[in-house]
Amino acid sequence: MARYQYVARDTGGNKIEGVVDAPSNLVVVTRLRNQNLFPVDVQLAGQKENAYSTGEKKGTSRKKGKINLKELAIFTRQTSAMLNAGVSIVETLDDLSAQTSNRYFSRVLRDIRKDIQEGSNFSGAISKYPGIFSPLYIALVTSGEESGNFAEVLSGIATNLEEQLLLRSKIRQAVSYPAVVVAFFLGVISFVLLYLLPKFREIFQDFGSQLPKYTVIVMGISKFLVTMLPAIIILIILAGVFLFFFGRTPYGREFIDRTKLKFPLMGNLLLKISLSRFSSSLATLLAGGVPIVLALDIVSRTAGNAVIEKTVLKVRDGVIKGSLVGTEMRKYRIFPLILVRMVSVGEETGKLEEMLGRTARFFRDEVDATLNILSSILEPVLIVGLGVIVGTVVIALYLPIFNIAGAMVK
Repeated sequence: MARYQYVARDTGGNKIEGVVDAPSNLVVVTRLRNQNLFPVDVQLAGQKENAYSTGEKKGTSRKKGKINLKELAIFTRQTSAMLNAGVSIVETLDDLSAQTSNRYFSRVLRDIRKDIQEGSNFSGAISKYPGIFSPLYIALVTSGEESGNFAEVLSGIATNLEEQLLLRSKIRQAVSYPAVVVAFFLGVISFVLLYLLPKFREIFQDFGSQLPKYTVIVMGISKFLVTMLPAIIILIILAGVFLFFFGRTPYGREFIDRTKLKFPLMGNLLLKISLSRFSSSLATLLAGGVPIVLALDIVSRTAGNAVIEKTVLKVRDGVIKGSLVGTEMRKYRIFPLILVRMVSVGEETGKLEEMLGRTARFFRDEVDATLNILSSILEPVLIVGLGVIVGTVVIALYLPIFNIAGAMVK
């Protein structure tokens, strides 16, 4: 029996804190729900990490390997299928731990199976590995265990993970070709400015002829870049280090994420990706039986953007005070009108998860369309830019040659 401290809110939005004895954090959450309280934070007494939202103590997660989203999706789908076929969870974990090619994941599954055999439930066992199983995953599993729809909930989780994989795949496919073009563009420009032009400058100096002003300017730019190249590289590295550490602070992360959303076209794309993830995750949580306040709290961390996360938490606080989700979302411009309307219609008809699912599909289609537009714009822009720079260099190189040839004819 462990001692847990909790923070919760009642139906009036009042903050309530307390300390209770319970066998696990999930038992504390269940007790709070039965008292019509909405758990916000549940953790072991004296422990800084949020055990309810991110798993048990940080030291219990063994960071000795890596598990990608595809492996997790396959595991979840296979577990759901085997449970539906009547296989016990212990036998399922035993079979899947032997089948997976990822040794770290295999060891984790064996440890989870051992915890279950010793009396833990599945949600309590996987909560020890927050680096693998997200708060959304754990909350859905907990809800499935409480409702008796464990296999069905796992199937919903698998579908959500597969949709994330599909979206990532589309983004990679759309970005891969422009990335190759950009790399080629930078390579050609670097070769011309840092190697080719300095060689020609030496040749022209040997001739001792007066260079045209146009050529002098181009050669001067090339010489400046060659001279300043070490300083430019150091500056880029320092800027990268600064942004890395600045982005790890709450203010820095919010500032960077807010700046990203203001980029032309790219900002709109990032917003649609985040809203697609938000809508899909919230629909999955609600379909799994997770209360709306707890679902908003969990889904705020899946949006992948600090600005959206902060806004969703404000929506959650409004819902705790008795307002509707659609009414609260209408207060913030970051939510598109179509999302607000779909949420409002879903609340009015009692089909909120269905409306959110449709909205998630709409945003995924919008992401596809935006990626196609960006690809179609980026390619000709890079080609034209490359042509302009190469043309500028060619003219700068040929003008002195023409002058030398003219002088020789005279």
